[in-house]
Amino acid sequence: MSTTRTGYADLFQQDHTQPHWAYHYARRLIDRHGPERRVVIQTSMSPTGWFHVGNFRDTACAYLVHRALERLGRRSSILLSFDDYDPVRPAQAAAQSELAGYGTRPLGAVTERSRRICRRYIDELKRMGICPAEADADGRTPAGSPWQTHYQYERYLSGTYVPLQRHYLRGARKLAKLLDQAPEHLFTVYCEQCGRGSTRNLRLGHDRVRYACESCGALATTRRVELVKPSWALDWTLRVTHERIDCEPAGQDHCSAGSTMDRTQPIYRGYLRAHQPVIVPYGLVRQFGDRGKVSGSRGGGMTVGDLLRVMPPRLVLFLYGRPNCLSDMRLGLDRASFLGAYDAYDRFLAEVREGDPKAVALHELIDGDGDTAPLPRMRAVLGLLHSHSYDAERVVALTGGTPEVAERVGHALAWLAGYGRCWIDEVSDAEPGPLLAGDALPERWDRASYRDLYLTLFGTESGPPLRRLDRTFGRDAVVAAVHAYRDRAERPLRKRVLGRLRPGDPGAR
Repeated sequence: MSTTRTGYADLFQQDHTQPHWAYHYARRLIDRHGPERRVVIQTSMSPTGWFHVGNFRDTACAYLVHRALERLGRRSSILLSFDDYDPVRPAQAAAQSELAGYGTRPLGAVTERSRRICRRYIDELKRMGICPAEADADGRTPAGSPWQTHYQYERYLSGTYVPLQRHYLRGARKLAKLLDQAPEHLFTVYCEQCGRGSTRNLRLGHDRVRYACESCGALATTRRVELVKPSWALDWTLRVTHERIDCEPAGQDHCSAGSTMDRTQPIYRGYLRAHQPVIVPYGLVRQFGDRGKVSGSRGGGMTVGDLLRVMPPRLVLFLYGRPNCLSDMRLGLDRASFLGAYDAYDRFLAEVREGDPKAVALHELIDGDGDTAPLPRMRAVLGLLHSHSYDAERVVALTGGTPEVAERVGHALAWLAGYGRCWIDEVSDAEPGPLLAGDALPERWDRASYRDLYLTLFGTESGPPLRRLDRTFGRDAVVAAVHAYRDRAERPLRKRVLGRLRPGDPGAR
């Protein structure tokens, strides 16, 4: 790998002889640090909205590099940083009632909202097997654990970074020259009077700042250095220095020319006299049907929880680990995307069984020694669920009965309930004709009588064949259901089917 090129382009260099891109970054970290050093990998994000599948790529990249280091016999830990000392955007405060009145105040000041957003992400990471199960609801673990969660609102206000903040204030002129900015633009003071960051710096000192607040009109000098938040570029380098962070994923928009990872290189070389962390650049995550990247502040983005409802954690990690981290990726829960993900994963497991080196390497990263036995194809499972009136237990028994099969059937049922097209939902306004000959069903069936049967039982014009209904419910139950509709306009079998598909559904029309 070339070491002669300098500048932001180096961020995108990879050694493609490695079995997986995570091993490239792991080996760079091993080459840089001594054998006794525990490598610290940070994943950070700001709780402007629900954390989505785009945010998760940051954490997934950190986790895969962490796993690669473990596979290579090196100690490693992950630090999840919630950047809730960032300000609430005024436009977002104006658009969301929960944020009304909080514009330019720290996100962490909206305590309940911030906690709810962060805790849901922690819960998702636990379900992924990334955050340890023993961590508390806020993701906190004992000191020395290979997982730590930090909340920057808490850490700044507790004075954790005050020594470094003073160091940066003393060096404001030099830092400004390195960043090609005016010194007063390097820091934002959260006003002591109103708590907002809509302030203008008048004079910087190493232990105080004179400022004017454009929100409340205060003209003040603060000695509370913890209220002096460095600009994003400096904030990042400050935390990297304090936490001794060795590696951090970053979206490609943060790695291009003039971006944070490019502009801060002189800070490390010329001020901190340290290496910039090893950066893992990653591409955008888009949803099918959406041209832009997923945005939590805009709302509507898929979350990891959405994926976990219909996929096992190892498949989710496969989707993130399969493409090169530098590549953009698309995710979706429409039929084509859902089936495509399962088909790709099944082909991947077949390659693992065949001993393909790259497939084996990725499997070791996402699933360790997990089972690679073939499973029924997802499209076959969906078909069986449809034809057996969404009786998951019967479909599990028909397809092998193992825990892995049961998991796949459960995910198939969840996808059908939330995203799929189900025959039970194709409700018709047509009225059925008479079906019973005396108290029994007719002996001969044609297209019209089948239509009347489905309209009677389910309010639909199609469904599984009668032999499947007999096998699933029993002929006596089918006949009783026909009587129930004729006598009381009730559809008990429709309620049973909906109860399997969507427990709690109000039932038939």
